Amino acid sequence: MDSGHRKPLKDLLSAKITGVSSYYLKPADGDLTIEIPLINLGDLIDGTINTETVKIARVRNTGKLETDIAQEGDVVLTLRGPPFRAAVADSDVAGAAFSANLVGLRCSDKIKPEILAAWFNCSAGQRALAVRAGGSTLMGISLHELLQIEVPVPPMAQQELLSRYLALATEHTRILIEEQKFLDSIADSMMNSL
Repeated sequence: MDSGHRKPLKDLLSAKITGVSSYYLKPADGDLTIEIPLINLGDLIDGTINTETVKIARVRNTGKLETDIAQEGDVVLTLRGPPFRAAVADSDVAGAAFSANLVGLRCSDKIKPEILAAWFNCSAGQRALAVRAGGSTLMGISLHELLQIEVPVPPMAQQELLSRYLALATEHTRILIEEQKFLDSIADSMMNSL
């Protein structure tokens, strides 16, 4: 994938969705509030958003929440690392807000979200993020620096093939995890029956 044409990330997006700051998370008495799912740093695991850990938060209801919420297909990226983590939002998290340590990236028609998320999660993407990140103990990347990163953009036919492969690999991993949970529950049940 790195051998293709490269473009700055800012040229591959139709929108950026910033996370909600503490201002929104600490409403004052009398403020209009709304309960909304809030995706946090820890909810991104193994290239997916763990919907079981996404919590509902009461936040100030402002105009920001009308535009800065997840849509299906948004790439959700942690701004703290390493490792930096990326996942594609599915219909289960559409309408959720992001914590301040996350950013949502809405891809234009130039790149598929699955390709962008997979690239951020691969070693080349991690290196590109780390080079622009700052901090000594806990690295972080600013939105400005993030948007300057040069991302490989394969031809759309190659993106389609890669996207199908990634979907199959993700489904395979999901099935393996479910099977492992099942096997663990059998072993636990057998040991508890002793």
